[in-house]
Amino acid sequence: MEENRIPDVSEKSPWERAMGRVLMGIILTSLTLNFWCLDHILPAIGTVLMVLGFRALRKENPWFRSGYLLAAVRAWCVWVTLILNTTILPGLSSQGDGVWVLVSLALALAEFFCLWRGFRAVRQRAGLLPRAEGAAGLMAWYGGMYLLAAIHYQGLLIVVGMIVSLVLILRSLYKQVREAAEAGAELSYSEPPAGERRIVLALVLILFVGGACGYLFGGRYPMEWEEEPPVPEDAEKIRGRLLELGFPEYVLNGLSLEDIRACDGAFRVVVDVSDQMVSEGWKRTMKYNEEEGRLEEEAYRKEKELRLTGVAVRIPGERETWRIFHHFQWMSRPSFHGTEALQLWPVYRDIREGWQACGEVTGQVLYEKDGMRYRSPYYFLGSQTAVSDTVFWGRQENTDVFAAFSMPRQGDAWSGYVAYPACELRDGYIISSWFNYTHQRRWLQYPVMTAMEKRMSSGWNRAGAFITVQSAIQFDPNEDTAGEVGGSAAVPMALSEN
Repeated sequence: MEENRIPDVSEKSPWERAMGRVLMGIILTSLTLNFWCLDHILPAIGTVLMVLGFRALRKENPWFRSGYLLAAVRAWCVWVTLILNTTILPGLSSQGDGVWVLVSLALALAEFFCLWRGFRAVRQRAGLLPRAEGAAGLMAWYGGMYLLAAIHYQGLLIVVGMIVSLVLILRSLYKQVREAAEAGAELSYSEPPAGERRIVLALVLILFVGGACGYLFGGRYPMEWEEEPPVPEDAEKIRGRLLELGFPEYVLNGLSLEDIRACDGAFRVVVDVSDQMVSEGWKRTMKYNEEEGRLEEEAYRKEKELRLTGVAVRIPGERETWRIFHHFQWMSRPSFHGTEALQLWPVYRDIREGWQACGEVTGQVLYEKDGMRYRSPYYFLGSQTAVSDTVFWGRQENTDVFAAFSMPRQGDAWSGYVAYPACELRDGYIISSWFNYTHQRRWLQYPVMTAMEKRMSSGWNRAGAFITVQSAIQFDPNEDTAGEVGGSAAVPMALSEN
């Protein structure tokens, strides 16, 4: 008489392995850990596990086959996003963010619906009750999480409750998977390991090639460079007058015709110059010591590479009117890895009682190559609302003027400026105009951010791949001698550590 053989379930069956991958994929795609890029790495791994799990289940019933197609589409979306994050393209437009959230929610809910119906069919075939409350609970759980995100919920109590509920849902679902395995649920088709490895290797290769192309070709703004036109005679006369008043020639040479003509009738000029260091402060080289017969490391302080110049020009007007220029010039060859940004704090930003805006902000960027000078408007020049985190004041929200641009890697004499007019409201107020330059020092960052995005989101002067240097032109316009060229009271306000 043959003894009844108890099935050995100590080792996982192909059915359990496939469902285990699906459940692990659900866990990884549901977690959001915002450090060490885990908010990108974990969902990427999770989508691959769900593809592999549903792929092994796809011949069991039409629901699992549909789940496999949905998992493949969801994985494609996530992996395309990983590649796009190596470019500045996601930051150029945020109009599709809401659509992407809705698409992600729809894919996840449809995937869980297929899991629920497919799991019920497998249990029924194994002679069990067609139950899959855990799979149905996942749909409700995901809907609740997206609702909390939509209302920007900041509390902790509900979030903890949602995490606990996810653990209970997955625990219930895993128990039902084990129950089906013990009842004899088996896969009708066993996926060869070589096929799964090919899928994973193909995805990794696509990510590597796509990411490399993104870093090489997708990290810069498209600029509209053109040769600088000659200066007409009327503008030359204004230039001559500005030079007599002490306007720096290297700044004047980069001004547009419109900004030169805006200074017609000028009768006073105030100048402030501040040299800044944007690279690492010390350079190390190896030097051969002939006496000791060995190489020694030698360190010396680098020169400051970036010159920030503030120029205030008094021009005619019904009330006291100044046109203020903030100019930058690279004095040595920098490493332009991607994007640059300027942030302007005009005099009427903090001294609203004394000054008001009386015109638009203007400016351009320039460089030289083979004896020719080229110019371009900024990729973006205008007001943006910046939300940044600071140590002493928490989250700060300000609407400031930003200019975003990319410089060419070739050429030399890279420079640019922004300018604006300010009119007096009440007498007795100083002029204090601030200028912040954000430079990208390294190419490696993930996800890729533009210099303007970084400055808008962080109040730190040294943040990741970026560094911000600051200067200010400050003087009392009512003092006849203070602030004049040669006896400047305009003090450089460079807050970044050099």
